[in-house]
Amino acid sequence: MLFGLNAFLILVCYYILKTIREALILTEFDAEVRSYATATQALLLMFLVPLYGVLFRSTSKEYLVRWVTLFFVVNTLVFYIASRAGLEVGFFYFVFVGIYGVMVIAQFWSFAADSYNVKSGQRLFPVIMIGASAGALAGGNITERLTSSGLVSPVGMMLLSAMILSFTLVLHTLGRRSIPAESRSVYSDEDEKADPKSEHFLGGFAIVFRDRYLVLIAILVVLLNWVNTTGETILADFVSRYADQIVSEQGLSKGDVIAAFYGNFYFWVNLTGLSIQAFLVARIYRWIGVSGAILILPIVAVLGYGLMAFVPIFSIIRLVKIFENSVDYSIMNTTRQAIFLPTDRAAKYEGKTTIDTFFWRFGDLVQAGAFYVGLNWLGLSITQFAMLNLVLAFVWLGVAVAIGRQYRHLVRTNVMNVAPELNQPIPDVHVLPGEQLLHTLARDTFIDTDPGDVMTMTAQLASGAPLPAWLTFDGHDLVFRGRVPKSEAGALEVEVVATDFEGLSASDSFQIRIEPADAD
Repeated sequence: MLFGLNAFLILVCYYILKTIREALILTEFDAEVRSYATATQALLLMFLVPLYGVLFRSTSKEYLVRWVTLFFVVNTLVFYIASRAGLEVGFFYFVFVGIYGVMVIAQFWSFAADSYNVKSGQRLFPVIMIGASAGALAGGNITERLTSSGLVSPVGMMLLSAMILSFTLVLHTLGRRSIPAESRSVYSDEDEKADPKSEHFLGGFAIVFRDRYLVLIAILVVLLNWVNTTGETILADFVSRYADQIVSEQGLSKGDVIAAFYGNFYFWVNLTGLSIQAFLVARIYRWIGVSGAILILPIVAVLGYGLMAFVPIFSIIRLVKIFENSVDYSIMNTTRQAIFLPTDRAAKYEGKTTIDTFFWRFGDLVQAGAFYVGLNWLGLSITQFAMLNLVLAFVWLGVAVAIGRQYRHLVRTNVMNVAPELNQPIPDVHVLPGEQLLHTLARDTFIDTDPGDVMTMTAQLASGAPLPAWLTFDGHDLVFRGRVPKSEAGALEVEVVATDFEGLSASDSFQIRIEPADAD
């Protein structure tokens, strides 16, 4: 809960600052200068990443988080004072918020991945991400309500954001200390001091380029951003044409039509994403694991851009982008954090920060360059850009498969796992035909001594056949329920199977004896 609250506040701050930056830069400059500001972020990160590496190697990880967070708190206050003094800060503030959006969020998840062991992180990251998703929703809403009501000016929101962000300095410490010993990461600051591999003047870049797993993740991030941003451009083109049609038919303002569309669009993206995060992500991890979850978004992209390329209808494009963005914000966002759980500390901090900052912004640059070349030199149409995205999505899917394999290898290498054990035998149960059957297993029927494991319980007949239609098993409450058919008699041999984190299992059988109706 403390980590979830921390994620919530960080995202609230980011969306407050992000909302203000658009107003500042578009008031002072035009859209062309905005694009230059985006490119400046990637260039500046080339220098910031090595500096972050120096700080990583010279301080404990808890203090590292404090210093970086404090840096952004102080700079937010500086921009607040400069804006109050009437200085034009739009360009520099835009660059600052872009770097905040990738570095502070990346650092939080680095800290979380460093705090939990693999099993506990895989179990709890989907829950923590609910806090982040809720913070993203709340940040924009808070800004809109406070500024539109006149309670706080846009510049005053900077001060509010700095105050909220400073509170997370306490939450980092409280959250880490609250983790039970059996759920904590095995790495310590002393271990990292003895590891010289991050001693390089390129810092995180060297960490990434010498590790095949991190290189694959960097490629995935570039492809993800390239495909998604191109998709946003395709959607924007269709929205513009749709708005022109509405204007000619109904005489409305084009700006109002576009604003209304995107208001509805982002409502459904955020609602769908939060629903997936709250109700599906944890279950998906249980069903197919992190290595399976990482394949979901590229599969969605393959199917979605295939539809866009061959059936370029506005309503279909809208639905595809709603689903793609909501899966990105929920399943993929959580999985991008979880794939760092089995890595060492240098990869979690320097490597992850480099990937989530520089390579994320580099994806923006690649997409912008590809779009310029495709539009101005090759004369590609919007539907042909959808075809390009389809090809890129297939490449992305291949990279995701390779990452999934490497993730499973790292988990097997870094995690010692023991199968569940039967703690007490399951007693037989006697019933009569036509009776209601209610048979509850003891909570400690099976035990698993591994920290962070989550056991899943299933039941079947001992022959491997499924349970008869009249009998059900609730694996959460460990209850068998059903009404015995009047025609039944004899004994059913039922097997209960407990499966753990890596698929290791233990089982026990018991009999449901259906006595003849005239039995004593």
